[in-house]
Amino acid sequence: SPMRPPWPFRPAVMLLSAAASTSALFARAPTMADAMPPRARAPTMDATSSARGELCSVLLMDDGFNMREYVARVLMMVCELSESEADRLMMQTHWEYSSVVGTWERPVAQHICDGLKQAGLHAAIQPESAIQTDSQDPDEPS
Repeated sequence: SPMRPPWPFRPAVMLLSAAASTSALFARAPTMADAMPPRARAPTMDATSSARGELCSVLLMDDGFNMREYVARVLMMVCELSESEADRLMMQTHWEYSSVVGTWERPVAQHICDGLKQAGLHAAIQPESAIQTDSQDPDEPS
């Protein structure tokens, strides 16, 4: 007697249709880019937004945990910095324990800060006016 397969026989048409339906699930293998946060894009703002003109700075803090190369790569992906800008900012953060990544309107700054946090970095936003007053010499008259 001929050998029978250990599984129930299914016509080739059924196998092909099943393969076609699962091919969308396995269209490509996951990559490192899938684990990275999406690139920062300006969120849409409506006419009633009160934060339209308020500028905020995104601060990056050194955590002593993340590798320098990883921090630079996240800055390139989230903030769309060049490799040299990301390396400079990463080293400034490492030596000074914090640095200003950039200044944007509040919704954009919040979006970038969220992207940095999602990647595991310590980041915060601060109104631009607070940073300017902090950097002034207290002995100088205003």
